[in-house]
Amino acid sequence: MFKFVPRQSLRFTPVHQVRWAGHSKWANIKHDKAKNDAKKSKEAYHLSHRIESAVRQGGKDSNPALELLIDKAKKLNVSKTVVEKAIKRGAGEMIIEGPALSDVVYELMGPGGVAFIVQASTDNKSRTVSQVRAALAQFSASASPCLYMFDKTGEIVFLPKPDANESFDDVLEVALDIGAEDVEEVEIDNIKTPLVYRLLCDQSDVNNIVKELGSRGYSIQNSSVRYIANSDSRVPYPEESKGFIKAIDALDEVRDVVDYYTNIEDEHLHRLDS
Repeated sequence: MFKFVPRQSLRFTPVHQVRWAGHSKWANIKHDKAKNDAKKSKEAYHLSHRIESAVRQGGKDSNPALELLIDKAKKLNVSKTVVEKAIKRGAGEMIIEGPALSDVVYELMGPGGVAFIVQASTDNKSRTVSQVRAALAQFSASASPCLYMFDKTGEIVFLPKPDANESFDDVLEVALDIGAEDVEEVEIDNIKTPLVYRLLCDQSDVNNIVKELGSRGYSIQNSSVRYIANSDSRVPYPEESKGFIKAIDALDEVRDVVDYYTNIEDEHLHRLDS
């Protein structure tokens, strides 16, 4: 369960918004232990490829994206050998064994104008596209162009400074100073992380902003480049939720799927609470 607390939008003119709290329909997608364990297993499976890509893009040294992935690998008990081999492959110091993985993106549309962007890493594109289509067919979604409905945006999730007693305005000032486009405060009914900040930025600025936040004492939970629906394309949570939940559950079980995005309002809350 979570409470969304939008405070300000930094795009163009800062706008104060009314505090809103309540039950979200996204909470219908349960995070039971079996599902969470399966998701962690799949995430661990893909981490090697993500580490390899991070090294190719930012090198082995002073690479915040790589540091976050290595930290995540430790939490998921990915072996040190697997991590080291991924770093070497990314740096061109080791020959890639087995079939090479390709990064692919699929676009699908479902009832009610719900759009899906699905990212996958696969050694067999025919297998993966078949599994993705079968999963989302449970919500009557089919292949259709929809990338134009999304912006590729950097997203950084970080925690408040411990014992710093900072207000949102203090965090807002820091965010503006280091190049954020948008920041919001999210309260989560989770003892470990009751409150997080979600910062959006240009995708090319993610690494620099992560460095700046770290140097100022903030703990980074996650950083990535995501597809975020533009405001004109967002739709309400689907009324036919049973089929939607089945489709999402089936998509989670497709091993090749790395991540997926929809244009449903408040989608990010589901991710932050999982």
